[in-house]
Amino acid sequence: MTADYADYDHHALGATYESIYETWRELLGKCPIGHSKAHDGMWVVTGYEESVGILRKPSAFSSYPASFPSFPQPNKMMPVELDPPDHQRYRSMVAEPFSPKRALSYEKPLRKIVNRLIDDFIEDGHCDVFETIGAPLPAMLATIFLGVPLDDATRMAGWIHTLVHETASRPEAAGEAVMSIYGYFGGLLAERAGGDGDELISIIARAEVDGQKLTQEELLGFSLFLLLASIDTSQKVIGSMFWRMANDPDLVARLVADPSAVPAAVEEFLRLYSPVIATRKVVEDTEVAGAELKAGDQVLLLLGAAGRDARTFPDPEVFSLGRENSAKHLAFGDYIHKCLGIHIVRVELRVLLEEFLRRIPKFEAQPGAESLWSNGQVQGVVKAPIRFPAGAREIPPG
Repeated sequence: MTADYADYDHHALGATYESIYETWRELLGKCPIGHSKAHDGMWVVTGYEESVGILRKPSAFSSYPASFPSFPQPNKMMPVELDPPDHQRYRSMVAEPFSPKRALSYEKPLRKIVNRLIDDFIEDGHCDVFETIGAPLPAMLATIFLGVPLDDATRMAGWIHTLVHETASRPEAAGEAVMSIYGYFGGLLAERAGGDGDELISIIARAEVDGQKLTQEELLGFSLFLLLASIDTSQKVIGSMFWRMANDPDLVARLVADPSAVPAAVEEFLRLYSPVIATRKVVEDTEVAGAELKAGDQVLLLLGAAGRDARTFPDPEVFSLGRENSAKHLAFGDYIHKCLGIHIVRVELRVLLEEFLRRIPKFEAQPGAESLWSNGQVQGVVKAPIRFPAGAREIPPG
């Protein structure tokens, strides 16, 4: 049986941290899949098993386009918008930089970056934790593994913000952001094509598939995807994670008392606040939970709603550090398109929590302050005002 999801629009304004999960809970309570009239019609999936079934069936559900409405880009994003058999050939050539071993190598520079960011506001006793850490940290980390100057983090984050948040409302601005990204990485790729560096830009610059160098279009498609995946998703998780903690002092106290619980907390944050709304295009008529989907139909997978499906996660609204199946969440997708950066993100969130709670063990939402929810293809908290006992810098200025 399918439900009427007619009014659901992931780009609609006005959602809040509280209301969005209530909306998703109501949709899931009706049925795991329904149809919306938004954007000329789309299927919306909230159920966990239904989402997994779609993600694991690329023969019926194409990953192109990876956004809906589609980002204004002339080239496919590589490899996320490729289907088998092409997908694996392109994905495998960038697998090593995302390995668990490489991810752990970023831990030391990450701790330094996190503490420098904390130093910038710890003496004040208050901050918008999204603005001061949530927004800059993923962009700064991206400069490390992409192999670009740290000073470029701010403008890269700006391009991605425009692309993600203005595709539906101001597509011309989003298109300009794409061209800026292409121009920036096009120059870097040309510079490093003959080098032997082990950072991502050098790797894809000299990469070959079936004995052939990548075309310029493929190189730019890779660059756009790597930048997009590196920044926006982590930003939204961090914002939602901190707003949850700012309103849950018991959770903060538990993590401060037992830092070994931080990795388990990371999985629960990812389950509850999965930021990505995945998309698929139906390429052959098929059935999902009683719904008859036709070739050409557009499908939205609300991965955050799937993480709250009680059929898979008992008492799904409870933040449980002892939940045995937390890591089954779909924050990183599933199957062939499971996020390349899964290990890096886990290290990033763990280090951030460890260092922040070490230095600021007590904090709360600023009285009367409200968070701001970001709509669109990647969703989460983008304003999180907190207060805390002022502390001291650890790294001298300069």
